[in-house]
Formats: sequence, structure tokens, C-alpha cells
Amino acid sequence: MSNDVKPGRAAALKSALESAFIAVLASGVCLWFLISETQVPGEGDPAKLTMFGLGLFAGLCAHFAYMGIALKRAGRNVVLWLLLMLVLMPFASVVLGILLFNQVQEMEQAPEEGGASAV
Repeated sequence: MSNDVKPGRAAALKSALESAFIAVLASGVCLWFLISETQVPGEGDPAKLTMFGLGLFAGLCAHFAYMGIALKRAGRNVVLWLLLMLVLMPFASVVLGILLFNQVQEMEQAPEEGGASAV
């Protein structure tokens, strides 16, 4: 990583990661309600089940989109990571989130260290 990091780059990456986390949280809530609605056979309202299914799909699509934006802002290979996320959904997403969050931490600390050594 280079030391000529723009100050807004870390904030933009962090914003994309937070949005991806909120999207996966929303899809998890929809999955929770979808499962709880189908616990009793024959009791599930088709309209509710459809809406929860669409919410789950939309949340996962938003998660992939925001993770793709975060990958692009981090300068990583977008296609490779998105394919890994599709194949290994929960695991690759968690690993990528940790890696990108660690990169944000390093980006936020880099200007402080550079400024301290110049004095």
C-alpha cells in the first residue's frame, strides 16, 4: 500500500462496508421471518412469504453490490472476490469484510504516522 492515500478514500471504503453489513443484516431478518412463518405447515400467508423472499433476495443483491463497491474502492480484484462470495457465501463475505475493515484501519493510521515522522 502506498502512503499517498487520500483522506476521503478510507471513509468511502468504510461507508461501503457499513452499507454491505446493513444489507446482509436486513436479508438475515427477512430469512428469520421467512423461516418462522413456515414453521407450521399450511399456516403461512402466501403474500407474507413472497414479500419476505423478495426482501431476502433484494438484501443479498444489495450486499453483493456494496461489497463490489468496497472491493473497487480498495483496489482489489472485484470479479474474483464476487465469485468467491457467490460460491462460499457466508464464509467469503466474512473473510472479505475482515480484510477490508483491516485495510480501512491501516488507511486511517497511515496519515497519522506519516505526519508524526515529518516533524
